[in-house]
Amino acid sequence: MTVSPHESFPWISSAPLRISIAGGGTDLPSYADRHGGAVLGAAIDLRVHVGGAAGGQHAGGHALALPGSAPVRADNPFAQEALRLYGKGAKIDLSSRGDAPAGCGLGTSAAFCVALLAGLNPLWSRLQLAESASALERTGLNRPVGSQDHYLSALAGFRLLRFPPGGAVETEQVDVRAGIVEQLNEELLLFYTGVTRDAAHVLRHQDSKVLSGNHAIERRLHAIKELTVAALDILAGRSLVPLGEILGRHWELKKGLSSGISLPEVDVAYRDALSAGCTGGKLLGAGGGGFLLLHVPARTRSDVRRVMERHGFQEKAFSFSHEGPRVTWLGRGSPVHGSRPGAHLSDCDGAHD
Repeated sequence: MTVSPHESFPWISSAPLRISIAGGGTDLPSYADRHGGAVLGAAIDLRVHVGGAAGGQHAGGHALALPGSAPVRADNPFAQEALRLYGKGAKIDLSSRGDAPAGCGLGTSAAFCVALLAGLNPLWSRLQLAESASALERTGLNRPVGSQDHYLSALAGFRLLRFPPGGAVETEQVDVRAGIVEQLNEELLLFYTGVTRDAAHVLRHQDSKVLSGNHAIERRLHAIKELTVAALDILAGRSLVPLGEILGRHWELKKGLSSGISLPEVDVAYRDALSAGCTGGKLLGAGGGGFLLLHVPARTRSDVRRVMERHGFQEKAFSFSHEGPRVTWLGRGSPVHGSRPGAHLSDCDGAHD
């Protein structure tokens, strides 16, 4: 018999945030259903954590096991839809904590959905989590967003995602040499602008322009999609020097998709970072704030950090990660309960590509 942890014991689940390297925005249905989309991205070691317990039975138990967490509000639309679909009518108390703020461009809402669904359905495969989390947000909540965040969070690692017109998402694991991953971890710097936003508000404008047949916007998205090919070549090579140019080109194309994608203070800080030795970068996610990703060679790293600090942008340390969703069941009087405590979903990742 399949038993979900929320039926008897509290649980804690988590899922990784992501960085989109190239192709972001071409996964929106308004574009992908006409032209096909492609996104190259990867999971990182920053995560969203969710705690759950049957209401009234383990009061505060999951919160105590999840330091720094806050109760999930009853009107949280993501939680409401997940519990409607998979809560089996049970009253479940939820808490959550993120390693980055919501609306920051790292896919926090998707990671929350993946983590929550992993807790409610701990025997699901990673692919099931990706598909269901995407459907929850795009179909259940009718948000004008793509699917890259859900798939990158659920599948983890480096991935090339293809979004064929009217077809299922195609996923390809990208094998990046350990030396290149180490370089990426050292040379890509992440800075928080201090501004958050709802991606759906930013993306609606792009969505409406594509649906109306705006050819200038479509050409920009074509060019953004083509950057995935160049980015793949860089990851397969020995030098990351051209990566900054790819990120910068993506950013220039992206700023032309909507008026709300950049901010004056971000543009000034970015220009100063380039002058200090950054080779290129972009705002992550839909734009409009959040995190700024910069490629910075070792010789100019301290200069760029000083510039960003002067602008009040706080650096956030991160590393790329192959660790996907995980679930821990908590028992009465014992730290872990369950047949797969702390299990990583799923152990047969390659079967899903």
